[in-house]
Amino acid sequence: MSRYQRLLRIFAGLLLLTIGFTVITNLLIIDQRALPFSITLPTIIAGATLSGRRTSSLGVTRSERQILLSPVGHFFFAASILLPPFALPIVALVVSTERASLASVLIRFQRLLTMNSSSLVFWLLIQNREISGDLSNYHVFAFLAAIATHVFIDALIVTVVMGLVSHQSILSNSHWARNSLLRECAEVSIGCIGAIFALINPLSLLIVVAPCYLAFDHLRVNRSAQLSKRDTRTGLLNSHGLMEFVDHEFTRAQRHATDLCLVVLDLDFLRDVNNKYGHQIGDLAISEVAKQLMALTRSIDGTARIGGEEFVVVLPDTNVGGAKAVAERIRLGIEALRLPTIQGDLCLTVSAGVAARLSHESYSELFDRADTALYTSKRLGRNRVSLAEESVKTFQANQINTN
Repeated sequence: MSRYQRLLRIFAGLLLLTIGFTVITNLLIIDQRALPFSITLPTIIAGATLSGRRTSSLGVTRSERQILLSPVGHFFFAASILLPPFALPIVALVVSTERASLASVLIRFQRLLTMNSSSLVFWLLIQNREISGDLSNYHVFAFLAAIATHVFIDALIVTVVMGLVSHQSILSNSHWARNSLLRECAEVSIGCIGAIFALINPLSLLIVVAPCYLAFDHLRVNRSAQLSKRDTRTGLLNSHGLMEFVDHEFTRAQRHATDLCLVVLDLDFLRDVNNKYGHQIGDLAISEVAKQLMALTRSIDGTARIGGEEFVVVLPDTNVGGAKAVAERIRLGIEALRLPTIQGDLCLTVSAGVAARLSHESYSELFDRADTALYTSKRLGRNRVSLAEESVKTFQANQINTN
């Protein structure tokens, strides 16, 4: 089965699951919201939209957001508490995403399933217990249960979809890592606090404005610091940013004994592209490859440009099989690119080498092994992925044949 067919099946499955879950939520939950629907819905949509655009205007990339809270995620949890079930699809559809085409649709299904799940859990637990200024322990338990449901369902959908597409183990996915789950809980908790304030007294939401402004100001300052770690042409990490990322992930992998892999990629025949089409097309090719790297990797991965046509992807919590699948997905994505030129469409390919970190191995040693695998790919004809272990066997076989 091709990757496209798998995506279509995932799309159909999520569509049926979303429709069914939305119907169940509307049937089981009696609308108990005290806030006027006509005020709550536009407020949440406007807040999420403006927050997302405001962050986008700062130029914050997905890779940078791995250390930041999402600018819109907490609005979705607040919507699940404050809005009636029939309004949740409106929020999921209207608030824009950063992705295009099929990925955008899948993200909207993910949002709706997550909101329906947390809404169903919260209001079934609350039932007829009125929420007022005096929150009981039972109310607090209901909020905590809704947060846990929201985080769990969100991570489950992401890991299942990624597992079906890339054949990775669901439990080994980095979305189940402690830091990833804690960030998600922190994000959802912000929405929970806003929902509690709104349910007790809508005017008390004014108290939340100052912390939100401070969070945005932190984002702006953090953006300035991140610029020095980015390649100006592609937006990927530069050598300085890569080494900072590597130091952090190597320390974490060593402490928790987790997997870590490195993919080294090289754009094939870039010099010929520059000579035939001009450096402007060559620069465009580099930018398009960088876009593919960002689109086909996770937010927790480290993607960097370390030379003219050489790129690196650091994959935390990923074994060698998963890393090879990621590298192959990148290779196929770049192979499918078509850059229009005066002389016709330009096709691009990359060669890649993959290496899994060994115990107590330094980054330079890991890079050397991945780089050796890269050159194995080039010797074998380019436009392919080679593993470090395979490159050693190939070298030994060549030595035997030579002798």
